[in-house]
This record gives sequence, C-alpha cells and structure tokens, in this order.
Amino acid sequence: MLNDEQKKVVDSNEPFLFLLAGAGSGKTRVIVEKIQRLIKEGVLPEHILAITFTRKASKEMKERVCHPDVHIHTFHQLSLIRLKSFYQEDFKVIDGDIGPFNRLELLAITKYKNSYYQTKKPKYYDQYQQILVQNHMKDFDDLLIEYYELLRKKKIKENYQYIFVDEFQDTNRLQYLLLKALINQNTKVLAVGDPDQSIYQFRGANSKIIDQFVKDYQAKVYTLKINYRSDSMIIEHANRIIKRNHRTYQKELIPSNQREALVKSILFEKELDEVKWIISTIKELKNMKIKDHEIAILYRNHFRAFHLKEMLIEENISFETYDHETSYETHGIQLLSIHKAKGLEFDVVFIMGLEQGIMPALKDYRQIALDEERRLMFVAITRARHILYLTTSKRHVSHHTFTSSQFIRECGLKSISYRHINDIISLGDFHGYKTKDDRTDSKDKSSKR
Repeated sequence: MLNDEQKKVVDSNEPFLFLLAGAGSGKTRVIVEKIQRLIKEGVLPEHILAITFTRKASKEMKERVCHPDVHIHTFHQLSLIRLKSFYQEDFKVIDGDIGPFNRLELLAITKYKNSYYQTKKPKYYDQYQQILVQNHMKDFDDLLIEYYELLRKKKIKENYQYIFVDEFQDTNRLQYLLLKALINQNTKVLAVGDPDQSIYQFRGANSKIIDQFVKDYQAKVYTLKINYRSDSMIIEHANRIIKRNHRTYQKELIPSNQREALVKSILFEKELDEVKWIISTIKELKNMKIKDHEIAILYRNHFRAFHLKEMLIEENISFETYDHETSYETHGIQLLSIHKAKGLEFDVVFIMGLEQGIMPALKDYRQIALDEERRLMFVAITRARHILYLTTSKRHVSHHTFTSSQFIRECGLKSISYRHINDIISLGDFHGYKTKDDRTDSKDKSSKR
C-alpha cells in the first residue's frame, strides 16, 4: 500500500520530476510501481530506462520490476553495452588501477574526466591515457565519455520515452551531460535523490546538479519524508545532526513507527577497551538470535578497524569486509566503510572511531567540507533499524590522543564512560529491541529536552 506522498509521484504525469526522497522512504518502491503502472497503461517496456548507481541496486530493481525488456543499468553498464554494440570489437575495461600511479593521482584523473575536462588537467593524465591506448583498454570514465560523444554526434540514437535516475545527488557533470544527451523531445524523466546523502564530492559528484536539472527542465519537486526503516529515536538523532548543514532542500524525516530504539554513545580510554567491548556486545547480540549479517560495524577509514579485525579473527567470529563492490550474498558480521554502507540497512549498527580528526576527517575546515562529513554521519546513522552504538577511543594503539567527535554532541547524545557502562547498558530482557530501563531512560532524557 503506497502512502499519499508515494501515490502522488506514481500517479503524476508531469514530464519532469525531481523526487526529494529521504533515507528509508521507499524511493525504490515508487520507481518500481511507476514503471509497472506505465507498462500496464501501454508503454513499451523497451522504451523505459532506469539508471541506478550500483550493480547491486540494478540487480535488485530488475528483480522487483520483473520485466526483462525494461532497461535497468548503471551509467557504466549502459555505456559499455552500447559501445560494444557500436564498435563490434572487444576491449578490456579496467578500474583505473594501472601503471605507476598512486591512489591520489588516479583520483585526480577520474575527477578531471568526470568534470568533462573542466578541472585542471592532472600532471600524469597523458601518460595514463597513453598506457590505456597501447593496451586497448578503457577505464570506467572513458566508457561514459565515448558513449556521450557518440550520442552528441548522433552516431548512436536512443529513443527512451521514460528515464528514471536513482541516487541523483551523486551525479557528476559527465553523467548529467550523458543524461541530457539521452533525453529527446518526447522523453519524460523522474530523478530521485537526497542531497543529505551526497557523500561522493571527493570524486566529482555534485548535488548542485539537482538545482541544474530543476532549472533546465522546470521540473516539479515532490518529497518523501516518511522513514520506514529506523525506529523513532534513531530518526530523531539523524534529524538533529543534518539540520546543521546548509541545505537548499529542507526536510525532516518522520518515523513510520514510534519504537524508541536503543541508541548509546560510549567513550573508552583505550582503543583495546573499545574493541573488546564491541566484540563482547556482538556475542550478546548473537546469543539473542540476531543474525550475523544484520550486525554492521561502520567506520570512516579502514585503518580505524584494523585491531577490531585482528580480534574478531582471534575470537573466531566470522565477518565480511567490502573493499570493492558489495556482494549479493552476505554471511558474518558486516565491516564496511561508511561510503560502502550507503544504500544498505541493518538491525544493529556500530559506528566506531568517532574522534575529532577521524570523523569528521578534516584537513579542509571550510563549511563545504564539514557539511560533506556531516552528510556521511547522517548516512551512517540512518543505516540502523533498531540498535545504534557510537564508540569513541581517547587513546589509540598508535599513542595518539583524541577528543570525541563533535557529531556526537550535534546529534543530541551524551557519551557514557566505559567505566560506568555495565550499570547503564544491558541488552537483557528485550521488548522490541528496547529494555524497560532503556525506555525509561530515553523518556527521562526526552522530557528534559
């Protein structure tokens, strides 16, 4: 059953729409329902294109649409299919990791291409491209560039009646140019996104493209605010932190249920204490029959989880990490960077490493950089359905000392010292992921706000 906000979008006949869809608000369901409605009304499935941002999302949407003739791809998948058909020859696609280039140099090359050559040309760009050409290779950015140029020169013609674009806040300039080249005079477009979850600025994504799309096509803006994922206390903390950002599109998430959830921030003297506590809590959660794959540990940077991984191995607790594309089958505790966790959800989420200088990880103290880090924290919080733990360590194994992240205070939480933790937190007798003491504690805090 669609809610009123969702139904309004599915039933709309506006030629251009931007759907401001909050975390957990059922945006994929809206896209799927609208595609199915169009097919029932006589639109040919092959005239519908849906663009997702990950292969996993593409696979899931195909399963839900359940019609093989609807084109559902990432920008890169679509470009690769069209180029192979056009050139009628094989070529190797690489993920940028080639030649004597470090990660930052490769990132600079990617940003240059994603800007469609509008940023400063990187020093190693020509050398990098020469290696690709000599080895008959293309990188992912080349796929988009070549497909866009073939469309622009009318060497490839597309005839989509409807185009849907998911995660529109993560679109870069090149992808937006490609989208515009796919639109003809009869095409209708629904772009779906949430600027509060725009976290890929470092590689060229620009949420201001939303404004550009609305302006270029006089798009009507609809909003989905009801969150079906997280319990009310989690949503309250997510709203508190994100409203501190400078936002063109203001919205506040509304929880669909009023279960209060279990949300705690814990301050540890040493990193080893933090790791031991996380593992002890995981064991308790497992004893309560919470499945391993419904428990996630998120972090800003991989190095911050190094000692946790070591101890998980020592304790013979199975876990998975995702340094590349998220896999379709999951077993074990999920260890992910916050960037890799985007689009996923779990019953229990630990956000570890909440120290100033790590999360937020700021070398650039301009507001734009802090806003990006805050969006990252918002994404991390909204991955949790029922239980959320934020953990901070004053002293790392490296002997560096840290203060707690400003984000803990900004989301309205007060940290509990590890010394007093056993008196305050007990998963014990659960009633819908909430103990009696915790419900009372939350109500007492709420009445004081």
